[in-house]
Amino acid sequence: MLRKVTVLGCGTSTGVPVIACQCSVCRSPEARNKRLRSSVLLTSDQANIVIDTTPEFRLQMLSAQATELTAVFYTHIHADHCHGFDDLRMFAFVDNHQPIVCYIDRCYLDEFKAKFPYAFKKTDYTGTVPEITLLPIPDDNSLQVADLEFETVQLAHGGVSSTAFRTGSFAYVTDFKGFPPELLSRWRKKISTLIISGVHFRDHKSHSSIPESLAIATELAVERCYLTHLSHEVDYYRDVGRLPAGIEFAYDGLVVEFT
Repeated sequence: MLRKVTVLGCGTSTGVPVIACQCSVCRSPEARNKRLRSSVLLTSDQANIVIDTTPEFRLQMLSAQATELTAVFYTHIHADHCHGFDDLRMFAFVDNHQPIVCYIDRCYLDEFKAKFPYAFKKTDYTGTVPEITLLPIPDDNSLQVADLEFETVQLAHGGVSSTAFRTGSFAYVTDFKGFPPELLSRWRKKISTLIISGVHFRDHKSHSSIPESLAIATELAVERCYLTHLSHEVDYYRDVGRLPAGIEFAYDGLVVEFT
């Protein structure tokens, strides 16, 4: 059973603050206006599962005080979602730790291996590499990891795709543009907690905007919703009043509990 979801990061691809930016959000001292790249940690009775290894993966694991990792799910292979992969090797030093199972959509398998060839090819290198087993998401779009069963859904993300994950009444949906009517119908009133990306209030060609994500949450009739993958255009304190009841901005370190 899913016990809690920890938001490891809720920022868009640049993170917040943005390098060299002098806007009010990037200069804000408020902790909830500081955003590492988007990732979550799912904790159940039997497993710890991370969705995406961001460039700040090391910092995120330290902040969450995570000492065990069962599996990693990848939404897609843009840099902000996978370039922390190498830090998975540190789990090789944990006593009795088994190889971490990593799942990714079949269309990304070869490209992922090409990004990190040293982890998949035998060489003369004597150092530590990530001890992982890379597997494609099954063709029936279902995953079973320990005591958690997942439904996976491919969503359009510009010219590529991104995988959404649902377990029980919780869903994590990031980096997408458009939500198919069939999926809205299938998930309606079945999702009580939704973490969904909403990059900013303006339209975006490859990402869902905040208004678009609010409409999806309303259509799904969720009980609680958290917006993630936020850009530096979003000021947590200034803009929270623009959100309807039951919908909040995510922030790094947010813990959502399930009973």
